[in-house]
Amino acid sequence: MLFSQRMVAKTEKRSAALTALSTIAGLTRTSRPFGWVAAFTLYRIGMAYGQVEESPVTLGLSLALTFPFCLYLFGLNDLADGDSDRNNPRKGNWVHGASGPVQGQHLARVAPWVGGAIVATFIPLLPLKAAFGLAGILLLSWAYSSPPIRLKEVPIVDGLVTATIMIGLLAVGLFCGGSQTRMTWETVAVAPTLAGLHIFASVVDVDSDRRAAHRTLAVRAGPRVAGAVALICSLLTVGTIPFLNYAEPIVAYIVIQAIVIGVWTVIPHHFTARRAISVVGLVGLITLLYMALVYVRYL
Repeated sequence: MLFSQRMVAKTEKRSAALTALSTIAGLTRTSRPFGWVAAFTLYRIGMAYGQVEESPVTLGLSLALTFPFCLYLFGLNDLADGDSDRNNPRKGNWVHGASGPVQGQHLARVAPWVGGAIVATFIPLLPLKAAFGLAGILLLSWAYSSPPIRLKEVPIVDGLVTATIMIGLLAVGLFCGGSQTRMTWETVAVAPTLAGLHIFASVVDVDSDRRAAHRTLAVRAGPRVAGAVALICSLLTVGTIPFLNYAEPIVAYIVIQAIVIGVWTVIPHHFTARRAISVVGLVGLITLLYMALVYVRYL
């Protein structure tokens, strides 16, 4: 009898441990670990350009912009997109996430807000410009995904919101030390490329979004039109290269994105949208890592 009770207790403990690990894994997948890299490096690149000295606040915010921020940013999105994500073969993995793997709907709904609250605790600790920037990023992240505003389904605006969040992360780093450095034209002019990337992602998700009645540009106007808009946005930034002083890695990324989307528009059946977005995403990640780890050392 005693042996049986011990076995039951061990089984229950093992089951609880496995449930806890599954929950942690699910929340981590929802937060998109690659997103941690993007948010962290954008902020740190901004710090480097603003010549911001490291402090407990900047270090703490750097960490908060990994798992907590991305859980907030992508977790809210996954909750709103649950219907389309279930039918989207691109979802349910460590790259593109989805809220499905999280054990318990209550936890899935609460966890993103906890992540956002962790990031928000740094707002009163920052210089005024950086504080306003971080607050704006949190607000836009909510408005992008969540009803009743849900900017994700407003064509063109959805891409501009994504670009604003990415540029905003860099700006927060720039102003984190109270720097008087101003945002450069190059920082603003890259927005169409970032918007174009986001718009092109809607081409990849068009089938699942259509089934879930999500009114993205690709659903409203068709994948070809959305792809053409993404290409035009990318080319707008390419057109500024002769007139602005971009960092060399950024020039390479801007050009590569335009070329990849351009190739898809010509041979979409041989070079699929999913393959194109994977190439652009990989190049973008490499660019950010190079900028953060190598390029800024020589500023």
